[in-house]
Order: sequence, then C-alpha cells, then structure tokens
Amino acid sequence: MDFYFDLSLIQSQKIILTPQLRMAIEILKMNSQELSEYILREMETNPALEIGSPFYDTHGEAEDLEDDSYYDMEVKNDELPERGDKVIMDNSTVGLSLKEHLLLQLHALSMREMDIEIAEYLIDNIDDNGYLGINLSEVAAFFNITVRKVEKILNLLQTFDPPGICARNLKECLLIQLKQMKVQDRDIINIVSNYLDSLADNKLSAVAKETGLSIKRVAEVLEFIKTLEPRPGREFYGLDGVKFIVPDVIVKKINDKFEVIINEESIPSITISSYYKKILKEDINIEARKFIQSKIDSVAWLMKCIQQRKNTLIKVSEHIVNSQIEFFEKGKGYIKPLTMKEVAAALDIHESTVSRTVSGKYLQCSWGVFDMKYFFPPRVLAASGKDITGIGIKKRIKAIIDSEDKKNPLSDTQIVEILKNEGLEISRRTVAKYRSDLQIPSSSKRKKY
Repeated sequence: MDFYFDLSLIQSQKIILTPQLRMAIEILKMNSQELSEYILREMETNPALEIGSPFYDTHGEAEDLEDDSYYDMEVKNDELPERGDKVIMDNSTVGLSLKEHLLLQLHALSMREMDIEIAEYLIDNIDDNGYLGINLSEVAAFFNITVRKVEKILNLLQTFDPPGICARNLKECLLIQLKQMKVQDRDIINIVSNYLDSLADNKLSAVAKETGLSIKRVAEVLEFIKTLEPRPGREFYGLDGVKFIVPDVIVKKINDKFEVIINEESIPSITISSYYKKILKEDINIEARKFIQSKIDSVAWLMKCIQQRKNTLIKVSEHIVNSQIEFFEKGKGYIKPLTMKEVAAALDIHESTVSRTVSGKYLQCSWGVFDMKYFFPPRVLAASGKDITGIGIKKRIKAIIDSEDKKNPLSDTQIVEILKNEGLEISRRTVAKYRSDLQIPSSSKRKKY
C-alpha cells in the first residue's frame, strides 16, 4: 500500500484582535455607567491614571445627586418592559442584579484567567429572563477559540443558580432544570425534549397518540412541567422596579435645530499622572522605566479609545436625528424605517461599528428616554411603494384583533388578507411573529364561548 503526502501552502485572511483593538471595541460598546465603572477599576490597577476632582465632587455622595431633570422621568419606549419603571440618574444599586449574582458564583471558582474572561463575556450577554442572547460562534470568533471551548464554559455556567440559567431556548432551560433536579422520568424528559410546542397549543391528545401515553398521563406531565421556571431571571425582576438609566445621548432643540449632546457628566475625566511623567525624566533603572512607560501608554490608549467612542457616538446619533427628524418633531407615531447598514454606508464605517455604538445605550429627547435600537425599526414595503415600520404594522394588527368578533376570532391568514387589502404585503409567519411580540395568543386561544 502506497502512502502519498501532499503538502501545499494555502493563503487565507484572518483578523487578529490585539489587546488594544479589543479594548477599543469593548469601550465602544459600553454605555456611560459601564464606562465609568471600567475607568474606576483601571484606576485601582494603574497608578499613572488620574481622575479629575470634579467627578468626585458630583459623584462622591448619593445625596448630592439632585438633578431634577433626570428624576421621575417615564421610559417612553414600547420595546422596554412595562413594569412602571422610572428613569433615575443614580449610581447606587439595590441588592444584586442577575448578572452580579452569576459573577459572584463565577469568581468563587478557580479558573484560568482566559476562561473567566470568556465566562464574563457570556454572562454579559444574558437577558433579563436569564437566556443567552448571543450565538456561540460569535463568541468563538471574538476570542479566536473553538465553539467547543465556548460550549464547555457555557455548560459550566448552566450549573449555576438560578436553575435553568444561561439556556439558549425554553427547551434547554427546562432540561437544565430537570438535570439539576435529577429527574429521570423518561416520559417527562421525552415530552420536554420533543413536544413543548404541542403542549403550548393544548394538543394533549396529539402528544398522547405520538408517545403512546394516556391523556391522563400527559396531563400529569404537563402539570409537572408547569412547576418549572420558564424565566430563570424572574426572581430578579423585583430589583428592577427602579431603572438606573443614565442617558448617553441628549437631543435638544436649540435655535430651531436639533443638537446632539453627549452626556459626559457621569464619565470621569482622566489624565496621565504628572508625577509619573516627572519620574520618567529622572535617572531610574530600565525595568522601572519600562513599567512606568507601559502604564502611561495604557492611559494614553484609554484616553484615545474614549475620545474615539465619543466621536463615533456623535456621528451615529446625528445621523439618527437627521433620519428620524419627524420623530423628534412630532413624536413616536412618526418613526421611520432605518437600518444600521444604511447608517454605516452614509458614515463610511462598518455595520458592526454602528451596532456596537448603539448597543445598550439610551437617548433622551423631549418624548422621553429610548433605547437607541428603538430608532432602527424593521421596514415593510407596502403595495403603494411606501415604507411602513414594524411598529406601525404591530399597531394595525392589534387594532384588527381588538375589533374582531371574540366568538369567531380572526386567524393569522385572515389578518394577512385584511392587511393585503390595505396594501400591506406581509407573510402569515410575520403576522404570527408580530402577534407574539404583542403577547396576543393565537385565534384558538382567543376564542370566547
């Protein structure tokens, strides 16, 4: 048997993220509060970093915060949870948040620094319900590691409290809970793994037929499943009764023109320590000089990253204002379709840069405080050729359902036909999605006898 080895060179392009570039990307993603906390942490480890005294004068004591413009302002954003949240400019916290609770458990473990960094990144991408909101391949690409490595760390996080945390979907969430409860009942595991959708539609007889179980047994399993927690983060909702939101961008009308103002009051002003600059000019040994220079370079790079974040945030915010001028003039009913791709093209930057710039940040205007992603509603092309936003379609779907005959509720297909007659060509699947977003059940569950 002959063995033949063929060696060849293959050229490929691959982006390598340096620590400096990674820092720049992370700082761009940070909102005002996160950036402030990051700077304070850096100050603890870098003696060359100094913070201006005005920051401490205005942020030193909680009772000194008396800016009435930020107090008791309602969040006017349809995309945010409707729990009577208030927007308050405050750096204090009440209890532990879900993410803090997870980080405490993480840091109690003995792990490699790189693994902790990956775990922290995953925790940072968990939503209020406790679900992971990022694709593992994205995490793997960011850290330049394998997806299998990310999965290994995710599996560890899924053993944390509360049970079911860090799942990627409802099925995984419930299976995690069953595993932690050491449930070995095959009927329960099988139904959770394969028939959740049927149970949600109340199709007990269909599940019974496919599993070979009696309807009574399926009903028993259903009752047990109802004792599980579909939203592991729910127990932390009570800590969110007051939202500590500091707007990153403020839009004000000055001299009949809307101006974008970056809110820098909550971000400490940093400088390079004059003391360490002076030491560099003195006769010191090489190792000491290298150490001090590295710390000074680190501060200089941080200052550059913060300035770049500000510049990018201004550019993106100004484009949003110019694109959504009717919204700022007239209110929420005048939001227009806008995509991050369009903004990126107009500003000659990458779409991912736009996404990072608006991620987790808030804009304050005369209509309230809004998640900046609110200004990127999906678009639908009507038969008339006019764009309409997903928000507008949702309002129309809600109005149609509100006026339906409750004894004979409209199916999604019928709603599609009504919208089609009004010049809106959208699929049944889209109607179902928007209806779900509105938390409106299907026609079979809306029917009243």
